[in-house]
Amino acid sequence: MPPPSAVGSYQLPDLLSHFQDYHELSINGHCRSPALSLAPFIERLPNMKLGLLGACSFPSCDLTQLILMIDFCTLVVLDNESLLRSNSPIASHWSLGNDTSNSGYVEILQTHPVLQRLLTRLSRLQHSTTESWQQRFTSSIVAFWHSRQKAIDYRREGTALAHLEIEEYIGFRRDLSGIPFILDLLEAVEGLELAISPYNDDLRTLRRLVGDIIVLTWDVFSYNIDQSIDNKINIVSLLQSKREIALVHSIKEAGDLIFQRIDAFKFLEKSLLSSMGASPSDRASDTDATALNSLWNNFAGLFSAAQKPNNPDPSVTEFQAHDIALYIRALKDCMSVLKLELVNDVTSIVTLSCDVWLISALSMASSERLFPTITC
Repeated sequence: MPPPSAVGSYQLPDLLSHFQDYHELSINGHCRSPALSLAPFIERLPNMKLGLLGACSFPSCDLTQLILMIDFCTLVVLDNESLLRSNSPIASHWSLGNDTSNSGYVEILQTHPVLQRLLTRLSRLQHSTTESWQQRFTSSIVAFWHSRQKAIDYRREGTALAHLEIEEYIGFRRDLSGIPFILDLLEAVEGLELAISPYNDDLRTLRRLVGDIIVLTWDVFSYNIDQSIDNKINIVSLLQSKREIALVHSIKEAGDLIFQRIDAFKFLEKSLLSSMGASPSDRASDTDATALNSLWNNFAGLFSAAQKPNNPDPSVTEFQAHDIALYIRALKDCMSVLKLELVNDVTSIVTLSCDVWLISALSMASSERLFPTITC
């Protein structure tokens, strides 16, 4: 594999064509207020465009919800960037102990040196969320911690990660990004009821696909940056090492992984809304149903449930169906922010964010000012 300085030119995947006509980018009407309300240490990073990115990622939130989402995502990004973009020896300043089985999310976040800043606001969710949501949110945070510890070991040892299978890496990378618990938080702040047994697996899969799409896109479009600091936590680096293929081929294969997941999301979205009879415009025709059946085998490996989408379930209430439709739209809003980046040239793409919580080129100078005593 060539050294970082020898990285040549290559063509990035044409992701814009997959997003262009799929979902309209929406903007929250409170786009200016959150940027002005952020803590002073976050305001010192104006190039992150947090107000705009948050308003596009979470257009249906009210002002209070939007501020919480942006603050939370920002701190996750900064924590992530201090780990992935650090040139100094990697060390951990977040310890959970050996047993977290009896700990709730409040107790766990209380141990995080940065996220504890939001603990007062986050603790209020205990009164408005179900026990199952709190358990899921806690599990997502614990998965974030475990993946973070692995990332610290990988970076400290300079490991190429070739021992990981591709799907195993994607799961690790998704957990490391914090996207799962950010999407959990979005569900809670908007008060959505999504614990609906006929559709639990489908919704879980949609959430996972969104995380995959975002982190894989970030990896591809930040490859040059990762190479420049010898950070091997990148799907392109893994494909090069594992497949023993040239850079141009690993970029193409990484792009194919993204395209596959975008198509799978569209497929599952359509079949899920059709099975609920969401609206006349969303119902699949006989031709659509035939096409969905023929596509199933192509995507079945990406789904957690090894069965086709459910038939309409009369036990699902109108309110539940409405919440599912809103959540799917929220997931699409998060993905659609990618269009903000893909319409720019490569330089702009790698210096902005793939999403509000995935900013790929935050300078370490900024990170050191924000975290003077925290390496990662």
